[in-house]
Amino acid sequence: MHFLKKTLKDILYTINKNSVSKLLYDQEIKKRSKLSLTDIIPLSKHINMFAPFTNELQPVNDWYGHAKILKKFLGLPESYQFKFNIEHGLYLSEQVAKIELESNLPAFITYSKYRTKVFKKLGRTAYAIGPFIQYAPHYLSKEQLKKERRRLGKTLLFFPAHSLIGLTTYYNVDWSYKKIAEIAKDFKTVRVCMYWKDVLLGKHKYYQNLGWECVTAGHILDPSFLPRLKSIIYNSDLTISNDASSPLSYSIYMNKPHIIFYQQPEMSGQGYLKKVVTDYWKSEPYNQVIKEFSKVQFRITSKQRTLLNYYCGTNSINNKKELLRIIKDTEEIFKTYKRNEKKN
Repeated sequence: MHFLKKTLKDILYTINKNSVSKLLYDQEIKKRSKLSLTDIIPLSKHINMFAPFTNELQPVNDWYGHAKILKKFLGLPESYQFKFNIEHGLYLSEQVAKIELESNLPAFITYSKYRTKVFKKLGRTAYAIGPFIQYAPHYLSKEQLKKERRRLGKTLLFFPAHSLIGLTTYYNVDWSYKKIAEIAKDFKTVRVCMYWKDVLLGKHKYYQNLGWECVTAGHILDPSFLPRLKSIIYNSDLTISNDASSPLSYSIYMNKPHIIFYQQPEMSGQGYLKKVVTDYWKSEPYNQVIKEFSKVQFRITSKQRTLLNYYCGTNSINNKKELLRIIKDTEEIFKTYKRNEKKN
């Protein structure tokens, strides 16, 4: 059954790689690239998962635009295909996403040396390159960032725990509101960064009714996702979440203090994903980070930096020369892998 599902996926990706589908996709992305960060509904509208959004051998590499962003940073053509898997989420555990392990690419790009050790245990080669947001350009121009900064003033930015494909989360929004309201009086603006799936579920309406400004980084298949997120975080003074996820590492990397008002949400959806998330909540790294960031303080402590350096690779940024070396190495690993595959 698993082999059949994967084969069907591969066929659908192949069928959709045609000039007409690509033209329609490119037009949609171009249209979205002109939208404001507050245009959360048009930015969140669904994009077909099998649209030709990537040239990658492993389509997941371009979730959140990761592969496109890395190629642009390195000056590589968009047609180039990386010979590694890009780990697209933050894991404070030894879990690895099934969709990434299904790939026939033997090497991985991840964010921290902690994660490279996880892959080593699985017999995979992995390279740590830090938070991907470092390699992304800003969505807003310098002038637009300045203009937004003047309009927003001192800004508190909230990242609610978000749903996943196949899993919807629910948490006590009133409790979150009360915790945030306790410190919001010292800020001119409260912004809420909504995940695209939760916008489609209408979860933004609660916050808009409070008078809080809702923004989004866009759809998972939109290559401007990280550039938008970078500009959103840049114009904040304090970030808050009710879980430990990628925005935490991005905030600390961008020197924005972060507080977690932790809530364990209710979940509905696939049983397998529920178990994955429940197991994740039990992991030691996850609980270490939750504990350290649950203290209400308005600066980044040395202990917080140490934790995030280790688990999230906030000090593992590579320059262009180092990244190109990784690309060369993984090309060789891939060639060896393919030769061995033929022999077997």
